[in-house]
Amino acid sequence: MDKQDFINRLRAALNGNVAPNVVAENVSYYDEYISAEIRSGKTEEEVLCTLGDPRLIAKTIIDTNPWNGHRDEDGTGSAYGAGGYGSENYENDNYQEKDQTYRQTQYVRNANNVRVSRIPGWLWTIISILLMVAVISVILSVLSFLAPVIITIVVVMFLVKLFRDWLN
Repeated sequence: MDKQDFINRLRAALNGNVAPNVVAENVSYYDEYISAEIRSGKTEEEVLCTLGDPRLIAKTIIDTNPWNGHRDEDGTGSAYGAGGYGSENYENDNYQEKDQTYRQTQYVRNANNVRVSRIPGWLWTIISILLMVAVISVILSVLSFLAPVIITIVVVMFLVKLFRDWLN
């Protein structure tokens, strides 16, 4: 995947899920970020690998968008209507959205750096064997506790049957 493919996938994943200005700002941010990282000496592949899947980034942006699904009549997606706090006309809105985008980017980077440890197959085998041994030992200990009672009942039933057969 190259830079343009990454940007296109991000845009496609965001379109229709957040306000158009949020799509434009995030696409612009990641476009500028990738270019800046390449200028600093990293390869395009390294930068894109560090960022991860654009659909995951888009999902994070969608999930953390405070005005997601709260569109006004004017379609701005503001919290309090056109011209109010959170609208496109609010003077500090640009700062707030850039700050939010930064926080989202940090979250995505942290999510990509999480190490997932997997339990090896040989360890699952050992755990399975130990679990089976534990179950069998519990069953045998219950049976050993009940064995004298069961043996007595079986012997009495055998003697009753033998006595009945002898009478007939």
